[in-house]
Amino acid sequence: MNQSEKNFCRCCGSTLPPRPLLVLNCMPKSAQNFPTKETLPNDSGVDLELFQCEYCGTIQLTGEPVSYYRDVIRAVGVSAAMKKFRLSQFKSWVEKNSLTGKKILEVGCGTGDYLAIMNQTNAIAYGLENNFDSVKSATLKGCKVFQGFMEDERVKINQAPFDAFYCLNFLEHIPEPRNFLRGILKNLSDNAVGIVEVPNMDMILKENLYSELIQDHLLYFTQDTLTRFLECNGFEVLQCRTILNDYVLSAEIKRRRQMNLNGFTQTQNLLQASVETFFSEMNRRGLKVAIWGAGHQALANMALLNMREHVTCVLDSAEFKQNKYTPATHIPIFSPDALAKKEIGAVLVMGGSYSKEICEILREKYSWVVRAIMTPNGIEYQFDEEELT
Repeated sequence: MNQSEKNFCRCCGSTLPPRPLLVLNCMPKSAQNFPTKETLPNDSGVDLELFQCEYCGTIQLTGEPVSYYRDVIRAVGVSAAMKKFRLSQFKSWVEKNSLTGKKILEVGCGTGDYLAIMNQTNAIAYGLENNFDSVKSATLKGCKVFQGFMEDERVKINQAPFDAFYCLNFLEHIPEPRNFLRGILKNLSDNAVGIVEVPNMDMILKENLYSELIQDHLLYFTQDTLTRFLECNGFEVLQCRTILNDYVLSAEIKRRRQMNLNGFTQTQNLLQASVETFFSEMNRRGLKVAIWGAGHQALANMALLNMREHVTCVLDSAEFKQNKYTPATHIPIFSPDALAKKEIGAVLVMGGSYSKEICEILREKYSWVVRAIMTPNGIEYQFDEEELT
């Protein structure tokens, strides 16, 4: 197999193993478009090759997707039992996530059967469907439907951003599921939630249901791989359970929120004020200041807290750092023995977990220096304030 013949994982893009887990010979080309008497001579079976990605673990078929993969096709309408189940499911989900009066998008809504049920929850339901005839049929039922397909992040849907979405037994058809899911993400509000349902590969494996494999379904998710895939594409999985006699995995998810790093800035500002007060006091008393510690945290603080002009030198016990300069701030680094010259009157210790130990060394060997430690809450002196007077 040369490079151009390699298969790549649909979910993470990694190269698939050279050999499939399973080959099913002369299988139907699709679950739709049955041959007629006239087209029968042109119909032939296909070999299904089932692979598992060594990296993300997703089980999948190679080969081309069926021609109608963008369309949601349901052979029959929703049964009474299914209507009852979906109404209960949707009502509970809408109530739990405070979605009454909020905009919800069904991705792959077909002829609007589930949209009609969602409309009974008092949420504002919209649908996205590729097939023109299905869109027309759903519209005639009073559903609000946009014609289109979620190819990738560039697709922008009218009425976006949506507060929630659901995608029921459609993801497994998609040849480029990362682009599909990220496209959905870009049309959601920051706190959006969702439901994604797919056939349950755990059950298929347990029961050895080889007949569940069909070229229409390119992806076969277990609970683990579905969770992993959703998490790698912008969502947190709140729960993933089996429904409908274990045939379906149902994942309730929410859009992953961006981390709030304002605390970093607040801490930096607090430390900056503490550092300025410390150096001002040392300068008032005519004391030269050294920093003890050339670890990465100390180096960062020297740069971010503008210490360069206030510090005479940096002390560090690591010989390979001595007689060099701190990165970015260019402060000379010496051995702690330099304190013996008694030219340094104050030492600001930034040794991380070694700071207390360093202060003990200063107390025992260089008792004349002012000792202070940099902490996350500011600079703490290691002696009584009266000693400054």
